Amino acid sequence: MLSLEQLSQMVKEHLGLCDYIDGTQYTCKWAINESPLSGRGLIATEDIMPGEVLFVDRPLIYGPRASSTVEQGCTVCAKLNSDTFYQCSKCSLLLCSEQCQNNDVHVNDCTIISRWNLKKPIEDADSSVLSRALTPIRALMLNNDQKLFMSCMQAHSLPQHGQEVRNLKQYYEIPEEEEQLMIAACCALDTNAFQIATPYGKKEMSMRGLYPVSGLMNHNCVPNTRYYFNSDLQMTVKAVKPIQAGAEIFSCYTGILWGTPARRVYLYKTKHFLCKCDRCSDPTERGTLLGALKCFSSECHGYLLPIDPLRTSSAWRCLQCEMRVPNENICAIQGALGSLMGTLNFEKVEDLESFLVDRIIKYIPKTNQIVIDLQCRLITAFGEAEGYRWHGE
Repeated sequence: MLSLEQLSQMVKEHLGLCDYIDGTQYTCKWAINESPLSGRGLIATEDIMPGEVLFVDRPLIYGPRASSTVEQGCTVCAKLNSDTFYQCSKCSLLLCSEQCQNNDVHVNDCTIISRWNLKKPIEDADSSVLSRALTPIRALMLNNDQKLFMSCMQAHSLPQHGQEVRNLKQYYEIPEEEEQLMIAACCALDTNAFQIATPYGKKEMSMRGLYPVSGLMNHNCVPNTRYYFNSDLQMTVKAVKPIQAGAEIFSCYTGILWGTPARRVYLYKTKHFLCKCDRCSDPTERGTLLGALKCFSSECHGYLLPIDPLRTSSAWRCLQCEMRVPNENICAIQGALGSLMGTLNFEKVEDLESFLVDRIIKYIPKTNQIVIDLQCRLITAFGEAEGYRWHGE
């Protein structure tokens, strides 16, 4: 493991902070240091104002997300729903055009995959298995300095991490050294990767990137930064509130509008920790009531909230009538709500509006994260969906 000084130098080189522009060396207002929260973190060395750019990161590797629920698309341009999809005859990766097949991205991917000996005929290769493993496959193209950088990142090592590579081995004979490097990449990705936002209005395969500097930021459910991506997959991180010198710089690993139960379950399953920040400790989440449910009593119009939000088995209590509800009942309601959401066609504005107005608000408060999510989806859809578009003058 590198020292903080060695890691800091590697970060500066990655961000180009060692370069001189017009004779002046660019400096930043933060440094890597020990975090009071967990391990390492980014600590402000000067006061930072809202709107200031902290850094612009770029991925060591990027590619399709590993989830089996991710819709498969072209492994070069990420296009979905093309009538021209086909599998490369050499590597079996999914492509949409000859242009994508001749692209350097595919040539590099294909060079690696096609050199592995097949255990089964290539026509039997599962393109989705290849797609889910493509991001760690691309780790094999890293140079030695980049591999060292990746190895310095925090990485989960539980047995479930690296499953996409193990699935790949049913089709290919992969050299041991390459397998271990790809599994190490999976562990780093599962700990640090960011989902890359799809450009507005485009239907593209869901992607992830291993951003090594952004990955150094620890989590807080009320972060002091935000980030966004450009067309070159660069990730810009900006301050959203004043950050005093000596304070830690945080990102949020979950949806910012998720309620506490959803955030904590997601963090436990994917990052293996239970958050105990001020927001998670407050049953009302600073008065937002994002996780609240309607009281089970038909005569009461109050809201149910967990008595002890930091205890996953906590009973819930109505703010108005004081009714207590066991945690098992709450879990059953939350599961049913999730199943209801799973039946929705998010592409149809009429279905979304009807579900929101006629169904879901009968069961949950208007403050609940599901209602907020549906409202955001409708706001996005209005003006874009057929029959709802804005008309120019």
